[in-house]
Amino acid sequence: MNEATSRPGLRRSMRLALVCLALAGAAGVARADGTDGIVVESFPGVPYAELRAALADAIADEGLSTPVVSQFARMLERTAADLGHAPALYADAEILTFCSASVAARLVTEAPARIALCPLSIAVFSLPHTPQDTALAYRPPTLASPGGDAARALMARIVAGAASLVGRR
Repeated sequence: MNEATSRPGLRRSMRLALVCLALAGAAGVARADGTDGIVVESFPGVPYAELRAALADAIADEGLSTPVVSQFARMLERTAADLGHAPALYADAEILTFCSASVAARLVTEAPARIALCPLSIAVFSLPHTPQDTALAYRPPTLASPGGDAARALMARIVAGAASLVGRR
């Protein structure tokens, strides 16, 4: 037995990482190059409004409060002239933020500074050149801890729930 496998917490984190990788491959979740750990799941042919509603429903199905919504595409459209970028970077894009009291408590019990990880967020978007195709994107915490495990599991369940609601699982 080597040093890495002799610690139960590290073994558990390694098992969870392997399970997550296996589930991600089976579910069609892709990690694109250059996305800095962002998990993206594509939904070709699923209308934006349908996927957005499914995401909100999946968050509610976890027993969480109604998410706070950031109108990301509208913000970029509104600031395009002042900032010099294209006004239509997205056909539609919103970021839904939410918090689980149990996950948050685990995270901050482990380290008070982990308050910065709350709330969690999942983006839903479509692009101008393919508005009929939508995607969900999120960046799960990379912490090797029970709180990190809980946050990753919650986010994966929410995305899986949204996928199921639009008939993709």
